[in-house]
Amino acid sequence: MKKYFMLIIAIIVLIAAAIYGSYNNQMDEATVLKYYHSAAPEASRFIPITDHTASYYDTAGTLAGYIGVSSNIGYSGPVFTATLIDTKGNITAVKVVNSSETPAYLRKLDAAGYFKQYNQKTVTDSLMPKYDIDCVSGATLSSRAIGNSVQNVAHSIAVSELGLSPAKAKIDWQLGVKEIAIAALFVLVLILSRFPKFGKFRLVFLIGSIGIMGFWLNRSLSISQISSLLLGYWPMPQTNLIWYLILVGAIVPALASGKNFYCTYICPFCGLQEVTHAISHTNLPLGKHSKWMRKGRDILLFTVIFIAFISLNPANASYEPFGTIFGLNGTSTFWYLTFFVLVASFIFRRFWCTAFCPVGAFLDKLASLSRDIRKAIGSADKNKAANAAVSKNRPQRESKNGAALKIEQKIRFSKTEIIMFAFYIIILALIIAAIVENITINI
Repeated sequence: MKKYFMLIIAIIVLIAAAIYGSYNNQMDEATVLKYYHSAAPEASRFIPITDHTASYYDTAGTLAGYIGVSSNIGYSGPVFTATLIDTKGNITAVKVVNSSETPAYLRKLDAAGYFKQYNQKTVTDSLMPKYDIDCVSGATLSSRAIGNSVQNVAHSIAVSELGLSPAKAKIDWQLGVKEIAIAALFVLVLILSRFPKFGKFRLVFLIGSIGIMGFWLNRSLSISQISSLLLGYWPMPQTNLIWYLILVGAIVPALASGKNFYCTYICPFCGLQEVTHAISHTNLPLGKHSKWMRKGRDILLFTVIFIAFISLNPANASYEPFGTIFGLNGTSTFWYLTFFVLVASFIFRRFWCTAFCPVGAFLDKLASLSRDIRKAIGSADKNKAANAAVSKNRPQRESKNGAALKIEQKIRFSKTEIIMFAFYIIILALIIAAIVENITINI
């Protein structure tokens, strides 16, 4: 019980933060009106039609058009989108008035001309993403969230105010090469990991994941995705199947087996660190410092989930460099963070995984909880050997090269510490800067 006392306290605090955030971030009448003014500052007044749509008038008192605000779940949570429509049913503007998405994804939409395509649409169009609305590669979930919100408002205005019947597009399950590739990657790892010799091919699978989940799909499991899951921001499974495949593929095996397969065999950023480390042929051991680094990682996990809960915005808590390196998209802060993490991984094996990764901390907690439950019911002994096989590749363990350097440790230990602390302080400072940057942008 003592072991889980702090965990219980943390859960209570997070629940309290979520309740406070829910109460403090309700989209009441005043909030909706604020969004209206933000999207249509030239309007002199708004007359409500529903709780999220209204007609708006110019300074002469003439009906100028209609406006509505709707939200749908993107990658990191809800995206609040305002849609403006003229009196003839033409869509005149689409604006994001509040968002839980990482700002870089919204900038990518704007740069790709995503919003301009709506200027040629009317309320009678189906307005279905990937049907008559083009999505932007690398920001597909954001594209769909905005598209679905525009559709909700436009079709509501079409029926209630213009007496028109909008076209309907059937929502089919998106099951293609991308979804099959992700599912195959997880299934292969789960099957082959049952064979003792599979560990020899671990780097091969990680390199495959770098290509598939990393540079091709840019869909690494992130803390914003986990925060969205915990907050109930679940996108439509028909059009966002990959979102669910990655979450289920990472979380269910950790709970069922007590082993963190995702971080060990699948995470593309882990693979990138392993590749850079293999290239350097240098391994400075973290030694006794790995213990407090893991505790620091737990504190980071609690902090970012707390921020996501109290703001109801998972994007505020996102500081991982995954999207920057694999999507080649990010602010200067995230590029600096990515650079220093990769440089550190040349000399410290999986430095990010050990000291900073909130996803790894979350999955390790789930796996540990599962093992404790299994131990409580007397089944831990059967899995002792299997757990040991996976644990040898876990980030908190020193590599074989680290053991070989123990003789040199007395000579090089002080230099190693200086280098280690330098990287740790720089990366931690950049993480704090990234979180502050996210919060500032989303205020």
